[in-house]
Amino acid sequence: MELQKATIIRSTDKKGTHTANSEYVFHFSSYPAHRNISLYEGRFIDRSENKSLHYHKIMNDEEYILKPNDTIIIPPLVVHGFRAKISDSRLQFVSTDITDRQEFFLGLAKIINRKIVLNEEELEAFYNRHDQYSVK
Repeated sequence: MELQKATIIRSTDKKGTHTANSEYVFHFSSYPAHRNISLYEGRFIDRSENKSLHYHKIMNDEEYILKPNDTIIIPPLVVHGFRAKISDSRLQFVSTDITDRQEFFLGLAKIINRKIVLNEEELEAFYNRHDQYSVK
């Protein structure tokens, strides 16, 4: 059995993206971890009413609401959504069984920031490409 080396990801090396109301930090993606596991953190500046209910066919989500001892594990096909109930809230996402989830967050920021404009069909295709299926 070949031993793997530890990987150090310094805070200055972490990538991320932001919108007017949120910031995402990519702590690690599937590539540096050499596995299909990723850890991201979202910071939400203002409260939000929108939950954007959705589900994943492949990906497992674990979401850590940054209050002591709060965790939710979301297996595939379970409908879920989240929103910032208080200003300056944070949420950590651990995703497994999917590669390169950061491409989803980068694309989403471009859509929210209106750097790209998609019609309804294109938006649904974007979400589906990233194993995210909206509940209407």
